[in-house]
Amino acid sequence: MPREQHGGMPEDVLVVPRAALFPAGGFHGFAREGLPAYLEAIARHAFFAPRAQVEEDPSLKQVIPYTVLRHRDRIYLVARTRAGAEVRLREKLSIGLGGHITPDDTVDATDPVAAGMERELTEEVELPAGWRARPVGVLNDDVEPVGRVHFGVVYIADLPSAAVRVREVRKLSGAFATPQEIRAAYPRLESWSQFIVDGLDLLED
Repeated sequence: MPREQHGGMPEDVLVVPRAALFPAGGFHGFAREGLPAYLEAIARHAFFAPRAQVEEDPSLKQVIPYTVLRHRDRIYLVARTRAGAEVRLREKLSIGLGGHITPDDTVDATDPVAAGMERELTEEVELPAGWRARPVGVLNDDVEPVGRVHFGVVYIADLPSAAVRVREVRKLSGAFATPQEIRAAYPRLESWSQFIVDGLDLLED
């Protein structure tokens, strides 16, 4: 789910009109089908708007890159602590790292979503050199109030080694886990992570 806003400062975030994303109606959960069309809609129709103004506007979807870290047959499982300012994510587990895309991400970037994904990862964790990420699907939840104003682009990042170090140690901890261990932790996963576990084979994709 979206990362918290830092320092209480005004922030512009990348949004796309709901009508541009869902011309024939939306979906619930994780979807692989139609990924190129969703990415094209973001590329053609997205713009920046003040986060404070769009948090309660379901006609606009805030675009969130959400990345799963994978090394061989293990997935990086993240635990969020009480120190995080995002109350709804405290003490939740997640298999994704992600956050809002800001104007700084798009400087000299041909793909603002990929640029935002990379910036978010390097803010939260230190990764081994040579990692590669690619989009594999999208997330949507119009049931929960928070979900109504966010749209996730799911990436799988394959790592050449398991040398991952959390930077924000007061807010996060993490370790690699097997898919079986992740399924066992399913009740504690945040909703977006549950959607991915339900809809994607984490090892075969």
